[in-house]
Amino acid sequence: MADVELGLDLFGQPVLPPQEGRGRPEHRWCLESSNRVLLAFARGLSQAEAAALIGIDAKTLRKHYSRECAMRATAALRLEMRQLERLNKQAEAGNVGAERALADRIEKLRMRDQAKKVGARDRRKAEPVVGKKVARKMAARVAAAATPWDDLIGPKAGAAQPH
Repeated sequence: MADVELGLDLFGQPVLPPQEGRGRPEHRWCLESSNRVLLAFARGLSQAEAAALIGIDAKTLRKHYSRECAMRATAALRLEMRQLERLNKQAEAGNVGAERALADRIEKLRMRDQAKKVGARDRRKAEPVVGKKVARKMAARVAAAATPWDDLIGPKAGAAQPH
């Protein structure tokens, strides 16, 4: 009786009849849920968000979808490559629109990857972060340099202190 489905709800989840007895029924792995989990990971969602997407707990997700969880880091790349493969097959079959779409897609991916490389290079050259207190002291020293207030702020770093 528990295996009988009453159809699908608004979000495409199977509607099951009310269960007799205690607890929830055991979750079962299915291809549709597996694909949803992989798409969620490709979108960058967390395990908890992916689990909520298919209506289970994160622990249940890790138990039944461990293979998908292991592919989480590469899910977006795998999806991109699969889409490129499909476009390439259509282009090889003579679809001119697919050829254009493939060329455009590859160019966009190249531009994105190049932007990532440039962004990583710029981040390496960034100045070290200075805390609020140190920044205020440095600003005060610069502002007070060569003024009568210079001796009240204190000695500069590395300068010999008067006895």
